[in-house]
Amino acid sequence: MCGKLYLFTKVVRCKFLNNAYYSTKGSNRLLDILANMPKSNTARIAEVQRQRQKNAKKGDKYGPSTIYLQVLGSGARGAPNTLYLFTDQKRYMFNCGECTQRLAHEHKVKLSKLDHIFITSKTWKNLGGLPGLSLTLQDVGVPNITLHGPEGLDELYNATKRFVIMKDLNVTMAKCKPSEDFDDNVMSVKYVILSPQQTLFPEMKPVAKKPKLDSSPDHTNKQEQDFEEFIHDDTDYYRRETDRSKTAKQKSKVSFDKDKEKKKPEKLHHFIPKVTNNCSVAYICTLKKRLGTLDLEKCVEMGVKPGPLLGQLKCGQDVVLPDGTLVMSKDVKTPDDPGPVFIVLELPDIKWLKEDEFAAHFDNGTNPSENIPTVIVHYTPPHVFHHPKYQAFMSLFGTNTQHLILNGQNSCLGSEAVHKTQHKLHLLDPDIFPLLKDLSVPAVWNAHPPLPKTSSPIRLKGLEELKNKFQTIINMEGSGQGEGEGEPTNDNTRLNFMAARTLTMFHLRPKRELDRSAEPKLHIQDYIQETMDVDGFVPSLEQFRTLVDNLRYAKSDAREFPKVVFLGTGSCIPSKTRNTSGIVLQIDENRSMLLDCGEGTFNQLVRFYGPKRVNTFLRSLKAIFVSHLHADHHIGLMGVLQARRHALDEISSDDTLYLLAPGQIVTWLSKYDQQFETIRNEFTLIPNQNLLEAKLSDPPNRDITSAVLAGIGVENITSCLVSHCPNAFGVAVQVDEKHKVTYSGDTIPCEELVKIGMNSTLLIHEATMEDELADEARTKMHSTTSQAIDIGRKMNATFTVLTHFSQRYARLPRLNAHILNDNKSVGIAFDNMQITMSDLELLPHMYAPLQLMFAEHCVELELKAALRQKHKERLASAPNLPTSGIVQLK
Repeated sequence: MCGKLYLFTKVVRCKFLNNAYYSTKGSNRLLDILANMPKSNTARIAEVQRQRQKNAKKGDKYGPSTIYLQVLGSGARGAPNTLYLFTDQKRYMFNCGECTQRLAHEHKVKLSKLDHIFITSKTWKNLGGLPGLSLTLQDVGVPNITLHGPEGLDELYNATKRFVIMKDLNVTMAKCKPSEDFDDNVMSVKYVILSPQQTLFPEMKPVAKKPKLDSSPDHTNKQEQDFEEFIHDDTDYYRRETDRSKTAKQKSKVSFDKDKEKKKPEKLHHFIPKVTNNCSVAYICTLKKRLGTLDLEKCVEMGVKPGPLLGQLKCGQDVVLPDGTLVMSKDVKTPDDPGPVFIVLELPDIKWLKEDEFAAHFDNGTNPSENIPTVIVHYTPPHVFHHPKYQAFMSLFGTNTQHLILNGQNSCLGSEAVHKTQHKLHLLDPDIFPLLKDLSVPAVWNAHPPLPKTSSPIRLKGLEELKNKFQTIINMEGSGQGEGEGEPTNDNTRLNFMAARTLTMFHLRPKRELDRSAEPKLHIQDYIQETMDVDGFVPSLEQFRTLVDNLRYAKSDAREFPKVVFLGTGSCIPSKTRNTSGIVLQIDENRSMLLDCGEGTFNQLVRFYGPKRVNTFLRSLKAIFVSHLHADHHIGLMGVLQARRHALDEISSDDTLYLLAPGQIVTWLSKYDQQFETIRNEFTLIPNQNLLEAKLSDPPNRDITSAVLAGIGVENITSCLVSHCPNAFGVAVQVDEKHKVTYSGDTIPCEELVKIGMNSTLLIHEATMEDELADEARTKMHSTTSQAIDIGRKMNATFTVLTHFSQRYARLPRLNAHILNDNKSVGIAFDNMQITMSDLELLPHMYAPLQLMFAEHCVELELKAALRQKHKERLASAPNLPTSGIVQLK
């Protein structure tokens, strides 16, 4: 049911099974290598957790004095819809879409005090960022997280447990029932269940039986065996150590379970529960009352001496002084703050609206004023939000209630850092580094910018040209509105609507007011001048531009396609400048494919193509290749699939999308389909195992492969197993007679990749570490820069582009001098870089101006390298000293 699974010559519907297990000789061999990896040190996390619990106990004695709501993601298409409740004691989060952790990192939103996450409904839009955010929370020492939301929300962690490893973070699920409120020292929360059935416990329905594939017993047994191999996958893709005796017991247990499955196929194979997503949870939040503060000057004036009388006055009690004077509490303290109310609401369907559940908070002249909400946060989609019945519902809260909107009618993607980097790179070449089509972040133009550091004629001329050039950009972007954005349409002129943008704040205590002062803005002049002021950059830039003009002028047969667009070039976790893995291979104007799909891939697509043009691209998307099942390479798949469906529905069309991935991905996809949202019809799954060269040489596979290739628009696709984790693959795509693109995925140097990529036009190879960290790279099963370049030479690739850099190289990787001195074929990938095959020869010449552009970063890398070398020399000079506890300098 999770797409179609190609097994040799047939198409089968994938069944959703539990008790997954997968094991082969190849994966066991690789797991033995992983078993020798060093154990992660959790002492730091444990210490952070102890300190955190100590601080939390101190805050339980009194209520917070500062409270505000802060928008992290605006809910725009491609952006998360994340709201952060900040207090000076605890933090709370409402919804957690893809890219939440990236925006939190860029805008320095501290997550260490986060305890509770409230989810309004079980959709990827609301929870797609939870896996990545949970890993970040674990790393900063958060010991426990409580999820609030619809029943079964925590099943997301069970579904992702093979690639989201939660060792130091305990996730629990709150009982969200109307009869049970959540309560702590900050606020109380009432749950309002919105659904047609008024229930959180949908009826379990059996799934249709799997159709037989062939009447031939031998053929059926073979297909069933391969099918079960993919479905029953319980591989730990991050396992680094193995207790052999424990492993043996586990294998024995699994073997018993598999025998049990064979005896009871009806129970496991034909009656798998489907949990429908048919409810939403609204949250009515009431902040705890805070007592007013004593005015000590007034106390002294009225003769109150230090002692217990002050405490009584602070608690609101009137006191009598020894001389008989009555001192009233209200005369010596500020008024109490009766905790304001705010409501968080998502209504997917107007039929789900239940006004009676909110009646106690209507401004009807009967309810007390403190019950009237200060602000209502609307996750409700635009088509419901503008419904007359919903508008009438909002008016019941009165004109003093503010309405903060986080939904698809916004367009703020929220990142300044991405634009800053792109504007700098745009100086090198506007074709390779085009300006982003995300116009939602307003640009600020300084009419009187500071003078440059020197009066170099070249620099002054360059700045003047840039000023004239970017004035046009400022005019285009200055409105701060993307395609389709503006203030919300006010269907009821009496109500106060506010469109959410990243870092929009609504203060609840001590003041109650909207604050937009922290919202990101672009300072393009500063970005440009900062770069142009670097000594030596302007001459280097002029030299590079002259070279580019000469090379392009000499080419008369340059073609636009095939073209490669890099969406994510970082490893493991996203940073503000490099997202996780994602690469577009644009075959022609109407066909393209993705190579890997890390978290935030759709966000990057919207930013690169623009919120409207991205639909055109999505309709051209014919295939997605997933190299392996680490989260940073495939967790963005759901967002892309759902966005593509939206794009197809826009023109009432349908088209096949081929998912080329390790067959074991079906375990995750099927669980999501069963427990959350239906995605089964959005793709046709072709296991990478069936694209191995040996399989493609089999006659039964030729017809299927030909059909797939015709749909994608390429001549051939070949995969190979690479050495990184179980079921990791590289791929070679023969686009046409002249162009072949090979992608390594994650791997140490691999001869099989050399074999399938021989004579490639372009090799895209991971280069996670610099050469001096070769041991660390080997431990983590990654390649260094020199190793990646060497693979390119072995396969006789015309050009090699390095990608998947450790986030320590957020701006530029560190290359050895011998590479720089003899580099005619190697380029560095950046997010939002597009390159045609005819422009590949420009990339090797780009490194010199790049080093100057990011000079501070390069100096920092060299200093760290020098420290590592000194540390290494000290260890070599004292070989007998104990080395336990020594931390390697990064």
